[in-house]
Amino acid sequence: MDQALAVETVRGALGQYALPENTPIEFVKYRENYVFRIRPEGRTSYAVRLHRAGYRSDSEVKSELEFLRALRARGVDVPEVLPTADGDLLCLTKGSDGITYQIDALVWAEGAAPLGDIVEAFEGTARLSPETFHELGLLAATLHNEAAAIGVVEGFDRQAWDDEGLVGEGALWGDPCSISELSVQEVALLNDVKVALKHELASFGRSADRYGVIHADFTPENILVRGEECILIDFDDFGEGWHLFDLATLMFFYLPHPDYREYQRSAFEGYRSARPLPEEHLKTWDAMLLARALTYMGWASTRRGDDAAEFVVSHVVPLVLDMARNYSRLSAAH
Repeated sequence: MDQALAVETVRGALGQYALPENTPIEFVKYRENYVFRIRPEGRTSYAVRLHRAGYRSDSEVKSELEFLRALRARGVDVPEVLPTADGDLLCLTKGSDGITYQIDALVWAEGAAPLGDIVEAFEGTARLSPETFHELGLLAATLHNEAAAIGVVEGFDRQAWDDEGLVGEGALWGDPCSISELSVQEVALLNDVKVALKHELASFGRSADRYGVIHADFTPENILVRGEECILIDFDDFGEGWHLFDLATLMFFYLPHPDYREYQRSAFEGYRSARPLPEEHLKTWDAMLLARALTYMGWASTRRGDDAAEFVVSHVVPLVLDMARNYSRLSAAH
């Protein structure tokens, strides 16, 4: 779907939200889905997401929106869902191409801006304080506490970021070995590492003190800052998984940063201020970081030509290969 058709489709759905058809629509971004900002006259702005056809089922998107509402009701700083005029969280509308599309709308976080992006994190130019990471660790712990309190309710339909979803044959984001620039030796290394990771992650277990509903895309781009407030957005990947996976996602792109160790220490301290994080769990930290890294390679392998995918291939892959070699050596030693 091109952007013109996306705008046309969103405009055709505005009536379901009791909004005028001439409401201004501004393009924000496109990755898995189109995101627009709409500005109804005399009202707050809204973030409107037009889902890529076939990417998520209706029940998957409804599970996300219902969970957002439940989290917000429990005081977690997440966006407010705007229902349609009929009270539905998910809007279904037919485009001029004859395809039925999913649309949802969230109240725009006025005055908030992303904490950062993965490029500045990776290149070491991010100038964040350790105190910021303390707050992010606390935010992750608060999310996990409240998600555990909500639980997996009836009708919950989301993917699992478990050993199979991360490094199995059916990995959610694709096979990292599919990147064409990899040598035969590098592919063999990654395949061996995936087997070892799958065993370690499965052995870690899925008890409630370490596994549950997670955000699964806890990156600096998905954390909006407004004064002292941190707002967690973009739950498109949320599902079940290990709590450590959210922390690994937060920290991964800062691995090359000169302040990484300080950032990591502060994030763990912030997390522990609201939820236990036993040292025993952290024995799986390196495996979780590497599993997270491999998902980015899998994602990039299916999106060649995308700027973010090319950044992963050119800049991130060498780091991941070094991580894989270190992990392989340690696994062999044990």
